[in-house]
Amino acid sequence: MNQAIQFIDRLEFREPAHQLVFFAQVNGMLVECVVAVSSLGLTDESHATSYFEKNRFDYEERAEQLIEDESYNSAGQIEVSLIS
Repeated sequence: MNQAIQFIDRLEFREPAHQLVFFAQVNGMLVECVVAVSSLGLTDESHATSYFEKNRFDYEERAEQLIEDESYNSAGQIEVSLIS
């Protein structure tokens, strides 16, 4: 585990884009990690939160690799693909 990357206990569900956003601290800077969940049919924040908590470790692991690879989008976010 990279000590320069820490995931904080914060999760947002953004509508109408149907995105889950979790956050990492990278060398002191806050980075948004975005998961587009529209195809999962998560209807509200409670469903989205429950889904994320079941898969948190996998999403954080993917995001960590993308951060290490510096795969930021034009908005400075990390876009994490869905867990299948």
